[in-house]
Amino acid sequence: EETPGDTVRRQAKKETSPSKNVGWKLREALKQQLAIIHERVEAKKLAKLALAEVRQLLAKEEEQKELELGRKEIIARAKEKVVSRLKKEEEMEKEDLEKTVGKLRKDKAKQPNEKREVKSKDEKERDKKLKKEGEKKEKSEKKLVGEGRKTQEENKGRGKESVKGKKKEKQS
Repeated sequence: EETPGDTVRRQAKKETSPSKNVGWKLREALKQQLAIIHERVEAKKLAKLALAEVRQLLAKEEEQKELELGRKEIIARAKEKVVSRLKKEEEMEKEDLEKTVGKLRKDKAKQPNEKREVKSKDEKERDKKLKKEGEKKEKSEKKLVGEGRKTQEENKGRGKESVKGKKKEKQS
C-alpha cells in the first residue's frame, strides 16, 4: 500500500544514493591517482638529483685522468729532452776527444825522433825519482809505526810501575 508519492521518493533515493556513491568512489580514485602522480614526480626529482651528482663525480674523475695524463706526457717529454741533451753532450765530447787525439798525433809526427828519445829519457828519470821518493816515504812510515809501538810498550810499562808504586805506598 504504497502511495504513489512513496514510490517516487524511493526511486529518487535510489537514484541519488548510487550517484553519490559513484561520485565518492570517483573522488577517492582521483585522490589515489593524484597521490601516485605526486610520488612519481618526487621520485623523478630525486633521480635527477642523483644523476646530477653522478655526472659531477664522473666529470671530476675525467679531469683528474686528464691531468694525470698531462703530467705523464710532460714527464715523458722532459725525459726525452734530457736524453737528447745527454746524447748531444756525449757526441760533442767524443768530437773534442777525437780532435785532441788528432792534434797530438800530428804533433808527434812533426817532432823528430831525437826529441822523442830525449823526452822518453827525461820521463824515465822522473819515474825513477818518483819511485825513490815513494820508497823513502814507505820507509819513514814504517819507522814511525815502529817507534809508535815502542812508545806504547814503554807507556804500558810505566803504567804498571806506577800502579805497583801506589800499592806499596798504601801498604806503608
